Amino acid sequence: MPGANSTMLKLITLDEPNSIHAEMYRSIRTNLEYTSIDKIIKVYNITSTVANEAKTTTACNMAIMSANKNKRVLLIDLDLRNPSIHRAFTIKNQSGITDMLIDFMKNGENIDINQYTQLIKHNNIINQLYVIPVGTEVINPTEILSSKKIKELINFLKKDFDEVIIDSSPSGIITDGVITSTIADGTVFVVENGKTKIDIAKKTIDQLKNVGVNILGVVLTKVKYSQKRYGYYEYGYGKNKDTNDNRIKIDIE
Repeated sequence: MPGANSTMLKLITLDEPNSIHAEMYRSIRTNLEYTSIDKIIKVYNITSTVANEAKTTTACNMAIMSANKNKRVLLIDLDLRNPSIHRAFTIKNQSGITDMLIDFMKNGENIDINQYTQLIKHNNIINQLYVIPVGTEVINPTEILSSKKIKELINFLKKDFDEVIIDSSPSGIITDGVITSTIADGTVFVVENGKTKIDIAKKTIDQLKNVGVNILGVVLTKVKYSQKRYGYYEYGYGKNKDTNDNRIKIDIE
């Protein structure tokens, strides 16, 4: 059932909405509102240095909190190399953003977005939260993310939603996360407590700034509270990943 937990990602804002951990996500969401006082921020990108820093967990829980304030919120999985959002919400990873892009390239704004969005229903989601998974796996993710068409598609989608949250690839090893950050109005950078190397994180942040990315703030994950871990496990790149021999290449402009 959509909204139920998977074994990989913990949606604490659904399961324990009154917990201290959920309150932290609520605080993050509130702080982000203050960053947009002077500039309208409608598209948020979530990235990190490397995998397994609770980037996707942060994106999913932030989207849930946003859907409790905004009428229509869209969460997009743009981690084309290692999609995880469909596991978090236990939905099918089909007819996703890559499939939508192909449709958009052919038909422009005449596409039916309902064909690609999945509504997440849960008692602890007040308004409407829609998810677009990655969909069909591609062999040229960097080329796709660098294209004008994906930017045009995101701009088209944000017209129909109050807020869009993107879960991108990490930005420290490959360029995908950096490129995706340039599509968004602002980027949230995720750092894992006690694990993320400070020098690498700084280098990654400098790289983001060098291409003009609007960094809204840093979220520190997996902090210990009351002897319990804050933050949850995610799939690593190349580990425990669904195998797919049906990847496609999208010839992009």
